[in-house]
Amino acid sequence: MRKIGRVQEVWRYPVSSVGGEALSSITVAPEGIPGDRRFALFDPETGLAAAPERETRWRPALFITASQPVAGLPVLHFADGAQHGLDDPDLPERLAEHFGFPVGIGLAGSGDIRLPVVSNRYTPAPLHLVTTASVAALAAAAGLSSIDTRRFRPSVFIETQDGQGFMENDWVGQSIRIGEAEIRVTEASRRCGMTLVAQPGLSEEPDVLRGIMRHNKRNLGVYATPTGPVTVSVGDPVYAEI
Repeated sequence: MRKIGRVQEVWRYPVSSVGGEALSSITVAPEGIPGDRRFALFDPETGLAAAPERETRWRPALFITASQPVAGLPVLHFADGAQHGLDDPDLPERLAEHFGFPVGIGLAGSGDIRLPVVSNRYTPAPLHLVTTASVAALAAAAGLSSIDTRRFRPSVFIETQDGQGFMENDWVGQSIRIGEAEIRVTEASRRCGMTLVAQPGLSEEPDVLRGIMRHNKRNLGVYATPTGPVTVSVGDPVYAEI
């Protein structure tokens, strides 16, 4: 294997569809990152989970972020600085005010917490990897000066020291190494409308998704699974079979 770069950012997303938290390190097992996308917003009337990529009414979700304290349930952070734990009795009113309709919080899967269970809209992969090379290639192909990584919601963002283009495509079916951890790359990350939606500090940008569709078969980044429980930290070297 050859060193191709280093880990620039690691992320966890305690509540699906809202923004996540940048951390100095994450633990991950073949089953996933503990606390990642364990909870979800949903419509109490239909029971369906939030879908910002399909329904514009859910797009205000991208102006909320979530963090996971050392103990207790995740905390939602609103743009005005307000913070509400998922068990805060004032949270339902604040969510209704934010979205303009009633919104509930549920468990994305089974658990022992007294919250409704919401069906996952997809099965999240343990790791989602994106490189600076791919983001730069997309920006150039789409005619954009730059693209913020938050649009792609990676769990690990890799700064590449050389190599150009959508280099993760070549990793599918192979192993890479992050620090001492062996990571098996399973498939390309197929993209949806979440990539173009406005977020704090970012305007809506349809050319992001158009560029992915036109220049990389609607894919950007890859999904991957570690061979065992590992810790991935900012600054870890990254090696690939290239």
